Amino acid sequence: MNLLVWLPRWWMPIAVGTSLALLSATVHARFGGDPALVAWWWLSLVGSVLGLVDSVHHRLPHPWLAILSAGGLVVFATLRPEALGRLFAASVVVLLLGLIVQWMAPGKVGFGDTVLLVALTPYWAWSGWATVLTGLITSHLVLGVFAAVAWLAGMRGPNARIAAGPGLLLGAWVPLLA
Repeated sequence: MNLLVWLPRWWMPIAVGTSLALLSATVHARFGGDPALVAWWWLSLVGSVLGLVDSVHHRLPHPWLAILSAGGLVVFATLRPEALGRLFAASVVVLLLGLIVQWMAPGKVGFGDTVLLVALTPYWAWSGWATVLTGLITSHLVLGVFAAVAWLAGMRGPNARIAAGPGLLLGAWVPLLA
């Protein structure tokens, strides 16, 4: 019995396994001595699952987004409880910005993408407000590159859709690994 029958493409398990191995090695190389190493590994693991789910189903399940955020918050709160104020404040700011975008462009941006950015915010805010801003910018820049590649590949027209999650997640790592 094929346990991977639910995957529409045979290569996805290989791609996800390779991505997780590379991310794990990169996270260890960058954050090996960081007491928050577990949070960074959590981000890579749960983020990879979210990227796969979004790329296949164009959905970012809110329970998984809550798990992503909660995992980081638990580790960060354990290490430095006084940082929680900044982490929550940054998350509220990103949520408000996302809601403004949702209001200004209804139906153009998925709410799951907005919630994904909010879930990523504690990881950025752990390093400071500048990293929050840089993370938002790099996430959208990488998403723009993904959209341009999709457009060049022929995904055009009013009904063309790309999964934003993988681009946002990949871009989220740029300021964290810098």
